[in-house]
Formats: sequence, C-alpha cells, structure tokens
Amino acid sequence: MDNIRKYLNAGLEERIDVLWEDKDILWIDWREYDEEIIKCCEKILQTGELDGEVRESESDMGFDVIIKFRNKEHIIKYPGEGADRDTTIKELNKIITPDYEIRFWMDSIGSDTLGFIPKKLKYWEELEMEFGKEKVRKYFSVINDNSRMFDMEMNEIFKLMEELKK
Repeated sequence: MDNIRKYLNAGLEERIDVLWEDKDILWIDWREYDEEIIKCCEKILQTGELDGEVRESESDMGFDVIIKFRNKEHIIKYPGEGADRDTTIKELNKIITPDYEIRFWMDSIGSDTLGFIPKKLKYWEELEMEFGKEKVRKYFSVINDNSRMFDMEMNEIFKLMEELKK
C-alpha cells in the first residue's frame, strides 16, 4: 500500500506522520523560484519531457516563466518584479493534464511551505473510486483557475484547518 492510501486510511492523530517525509511531495516555499517548481515536479514525475526556465520579457520590464513540456513551450507572463506561486502551479497543472495532475495537500496549509503531489491522473481517479471523491478531494484538493494556495487569508486557513480535523 502506498503512503497516500495509508494516509487516507489513517485516523486524525497518525495521518500527517504517514506522508510528511514522502519523497513524492513537491514542497514549495512562497519564495520559491518558479523554474525550480517545474524542475522539482519533473523530478517526481520523471516524464523526461518537462522543464522550466525564466527569461526577461521582450515586451515590458517583467519576465516570463517558460514551461517546456512535450516539445512545446508555454509562456506565463509576469509584467512586474515578482511572480506568484499560485499562477505558476495552476498553469503547470493545466499543461501536464490530461496525463498528470497536481493536487494540493490540504494538511500542509498554515505554513509558508506547502505540499503538492503530482501523480498520473489515473492514480487520482483510482483513489477517488477506492475512497470516494469527497474524501480524496478533502485532503488532496483539485487545482483549478479559482484555487488559492499561497494567497489565502488567515481566517480562511484556520477554517480549512478546522474542517480537516472533522
């Protein structure tokens, strides 16, 4: 049984310990370099086809994050000085779908370093069949355009942390 299945079977007290040291968690600090997020995701997925880099923008004073996947370049434009992890993760997730999917590990909220788990989409579908869609998504949130991970208010974080204890 893999660690995520052990986690979903575990009770509240032992749940976090099951996954905390798992090698398939993509730990992202709020200050992480965007190209490193992409490179670390590749280390976990091992597609041989995913890479990232940052280039100065040709059109303004900002920069572009380039996600390379399956011989295509996808550009995320950041017109200012800084990027934001939420946008990079959401775009990366869109690019690797439908074969792969990154899920946000909800038990990591409340920290400046959050956990994400990239896996084959089929793996997530199997977990949802085995444990129920609601339970899997409660702990491993689907990332979409409306997802907020690093950009949450403290009251939202505390509310989510309480819901995870139920």
